[in-house]
Amino acid sequence: MFSEKPAEVLVAGAGPVGLFTALSLARRGVGVRVVDTGVWACTHSYALALHPQTLPLFEELGLLDEVLAQSCLVQSVALADASGPRARLALGVDYPEESLAVIRQEALEGLLERALAKHDVYVEWRHEVDGLEQGTDWVRASIDRYEKESRGYIVAHTEWVVAGSATTEFQYVVGADGYNSRVRRALGYDFPEVGAPQYFAVFELSTDAELKHEMSVVFGDGTANVLWPLPDGDCRWSFLLPDHRDPSVEGIKNVLESSGFGHFPTERSKDRVPSSEGTHDDILSEASLKQLLAARAPWFDANITAIKWRSVVRFERRMASGFGHGRLWLAGDSAHLTGPVGVQSMNAGLAEARDLAFVLACILKDGEPTSLLEGYSQRSQAVWEQLHGEAGVLQPGPEADPWVAAHALELQSCLPATGQRLSAMAAQLGLQFAAPVLK
Repeated sequence: MFSEKPAEVLVAGAGPVGLFTALSLARRGVGVRVVDTGVWACTHSYALALHPQTLPLFEELGLLDEVLAQSCLVQSVALADASGPRARLALGVDYPEESLAVIRQEALEGLLERALAKHDVYVEWRHEVDGLEQGTDWVRASIDRYEKESRGYIVAHTEWVVAGSATTEFQYVVGADGYNSRVRRALGYDFPEVGAPQYFAVFELSTDAELKHEMSVVFGDGTANVLWPLPDGDCRWSFLLPDHRDPSVEGIKNVLESSGFGHFPTERSKDRVPSSEGTHDDILSEASLKQLLAARAPWFDANITAIKWRSVVRFERRMASGFGHGRLWLAGDSAHLTGPVGVQSMNAGLAEARDLAFVLACILKDGEPTSLLEGYSQRSQAVWEQLHGEAGVLQPGPEADPWVAAHALELQSCLPATGQRLSAMAAQLGLQFAAPVLK
């Protein structure tokens, strides 16, 4: 069953950012429709934590208690190297009651989807936006519906095929459809790399480690690695692999670049399944894990009773040439990608979702001018200019510890904050941006 209220806004993508956008719109009385190419909600993903500055956004939606109930709360960040912790950072410097909430993406999406259902809005899974056409006061979307079809005579198999298509007009379309966004392509935006891709070896472990509500960022030999406590008492280690390359993935990327499609990101699976280990078995072996720990964090001497999941994950750093115009707008990974340590892309995307939904509701329900959308674009762009170092880079002040000062540039992408809160968090360490940002 789907809402009978006419949809004024189509949200493409039902990840955390798309669901948050849709729920924010529905709560403000805007008719919304949500489509996603997935068969059902994501069961596993790398995305993991909500920044302290993100939690008030969920409080606005009446979901904070439910978020916290499914989270492991992190109240400090240890900055370390192979010798052990070298500095500590208290989270929520302006709001001491706030913590970083470690919550799995599937849990986050589940609570958002349930909240949407209370507004009679249901995600239309197995639906894909196939084409978009903008008019002066409308946007026409062609949406394909997929179904499984059995094929083959001697050896039967099933595959997803287009079972039907429909064209519908909306007043606005929000592209929260990820790194291969159809909405971004319809806008004609490039999606160039702003830094080299990074590979991480990721292990989820059952251990007797006492992490004490603390995450650790561990530097060494040009790498930034991270240790996360998990809600179920386990932990996750992510190790940067500076010399690793996946020949098949890099080959596809080279073909795209030579064909003039270098702005197309490569695939990154969200689902964590045994086959995701693929050709990376040696890197993901128990012996490799022990070697990585011995080299980068020998102080982590907890007993490891089980490796519950392991994978090599490739992260690209990209930035779209805009956040939208006219009737098409972007939020989340459809507009930006970055490294995983500080969980900055998802959290910035959730802030964008709240901002964009508020602006669209003002336009659609209160008759405010469409020029408000330019403000959304400028604010979002400013956040990412800061994160990518285009508006200044972190530099040590006179009170910065020498070890922290040596890692100032690396910390810019590793701290769990964006915007003004990133500046405040860096100031705890005696760091400041070289140029004024986000006035």
